[in-house]
Amino acid sequence: MKKLLTQHIRIYVIFLMFVTVPLFPLIAQDEGKPDRIWNVKIEGNNTYNDIVLKRYISNEAPSIWKKITFFNEKGFYVSETEIRRDVIRLERFYQRRGFNEVDVNYRLESKNKEWKKELIFMVVENTPIRIDSVQVLLQTSMRDSSVIYGSEKFKKELNRLPYRKGKIYQPVSKAQVESDFTNILRNLGYPYAETEVQTKVDTTAKKASVAMLTYPGPRARFDSIFVEGETTLDAKYIRRETGVDKNEYFSDDAMREAQRELFGHHLLRFALISIPDQEQDSTINVLARVKERSLRSFAATFGIGNYDRFNDDRLTILNSYKLFRAQASWSHRNARGKGELFSLNTKLSAFDLRLGASYLFPYVYNTKSSITISPFVQRRIERAYSIDTGGIRNSFGYNYSESVTGTFNYDFTLNREFDVKENEDGTSVVSPDSILNYNISSFKFSVYARKGLPRGGNGFTVQPFLELSGLFNEATYSFQKASLDIRGYKKLNESLVAAARVNGGSIYYAKQDSLPADIRFYNGGSSEVRGWGRQELGPKEAVFDSLGVFSGYVPTGGKATLSFNFELRQDVDRFIKGLSFAGFIDGGQVWKTIRTTENRPIQFGVGGGVRYESPIGPIRVDLGYKVNPTDEDLNIYQGDDSMSSAWNRWHFHFSIGQAF
Repeated sequence: MKKLLTQHIRIYVIFLMFVTVPLFPLIAQDEGKPDRIWNVKIEGNNTYNDIVLKRYISNEAPSIWKKITFFNEKGFYVSETEIRRDVIRLERFYQRRGFNEVDVNYRLESKNKEWKKELIFMVVENTPIRIDSVQVLLQTSMRDSSVIYGSEKFKKELNRLPYRKGKIYQPVSKAQVESDFTNILRNLGYPYAETEVQTKVDTTAKKASVAMLTYPGPRARFDSIFVEGETTLDAKYIRRETGVDKNEYFSDDAMREAQRELFGHHLLRFALISIPDQEQDSTINVLARVKERSLRSFAATFGIGNYDRFNDDRLTILNSYKLFRAQASWSHRNARGKGELFSLNTKLSAFDLRLGASYLFPYVYNTKSSITISPFVQRRIERAYSIDTGGIRNSFGYNYSESVTGTFNYDFTLNREFDVKENEDGTSVVSPDSILNYNISSFKFSVYARKGLPRGGNGFTVQPFLELSGLFNEATYSFQKASLDIRGYKKLNESLVAAARVNGGSIYYAKQDSLPADIRFYNGGSSEVRGWGRQELGPKEAVFDSLGVFSGYVPTGGKATLSFNFELRQDVDRFIKGLSFAGFIDGGQVWKTIRTTENRPIQFGVGGGVRYESPIGPIRVDLGYKVNPTDEDLNIYQGDDSMSSAWNRWHFHFSIGQAF
């Protein structure tokens, strides 16, 4: 027993040596670490919160992620010099905002380890300087004074003026106030307007008197527009494209809009609107400098994509030639010498063959309006049907503003819809009893509106759509289709964006009980509910081979649909430039009619993917998982799962461009 106890003690001592000896260097290393900023706090800041003030200092604390994983990297060292600079930065921040006697100091406190330092800035704001009186003086005639004071924009700017009696006097706002009022005067027709803010400050009494002096100068109307740089397009068409009317009052907004319109013209590579040197008078001339693109161009693109189609084992993509896609177009940018655009275009893939032309009239009754006429022929092969289409689309577009665009289309098409069956030898034939010939005559209305910068990660878009077909009984089928698409984007931090979308639609009325497959709604795919292939979500019907053996399901679509998507996009430029990851949850459904929504519950797909920002756009690879699939989704027929596999719950998506 004694011998056994001695042996155990010896083993325990050896164990302690192995465990504790490696710790001594770590402890010594920990004790020798240089001091680092572990946390930053600000005390005494009653007027401005920490988030605002920390933007103006250089010292910062490491993120939680860095504290946990990467804090052995260099950086975040305590520097007394940099801390004192931050003290000066905070003092200047307050002084420029009316706190002329602010006092800022700091202290360093140790956390649970000596090298972990908490930096605390101590702010004593003291009494700020407040505005005692405000005067607005217009140095102009009585007539111009009545114009300016009668302007709603001028009144609105006066009401939100930061220099108002009782407010804190902030010298930092002076330049912005002068600029805002000058811009308002320029938009009222005063191109030579100037504004000056004068102040008298009593630091002892903590009072300031503010006088805003404005010098509008003469009110001017647009006169001549000179054009430089045109080679093939007559200058009169460039003047017309600016949208500036002779004798209308000058405004900066009109100048910016003219610049935008010229930049948007397909023939112009470069455009600049400016005011040349001239005498200050009641008229003003404008100079438009432009550079034209080449008159004719040819473009071709090639690519690959899985088109959301897999064979039965869900592992091997269909024949490799079906991955190939190509598009080509030829354009003439100055048809008839009037800046009109004529183009020929073609599209080639295993599932979509299209040949078309278009003719664009860029100016109808103003520079915001345009008309495009587009004849085309197309063969499209979907999972449940194939369709040959030929027709013409007449489109009227109106750019109401930079963020609101409306489109009105009239489409007339002749359609031949049919099913394709494969023979035992692998050849394909059209099923005679499936052929459906019909025409569509429809009016389509759509609007695109955005706020903010959605693609930049902050903003939202709204896109309503309405289609009215067969209004005058001139079409084979009469129906009304409406849909709405809403998308929102929010940048959570510098590298993380949350994106969400809701999309829904319904066919509200149809004289016929059954509509052609191409008119119905479908759902599922790389840009809708992921986890399902293209058009695979929703009602399906079983199909059988020539021997009557079950061979799978094909979607039948419906008259109502709803889908939603939520996605988190995380940039990882730290590792590979342009690389990002995403996680998503999607949901949606298709119903035979809007009255049968209770019969089919919402189905969900979850998953993640990789994006790479390439020169041609984000290359996107997603893997989706069906959370609550039906038997049809899993290829189970009347309880027989012999054609089903675990891969039926998964779907791989490959495409170019974000999902939404």
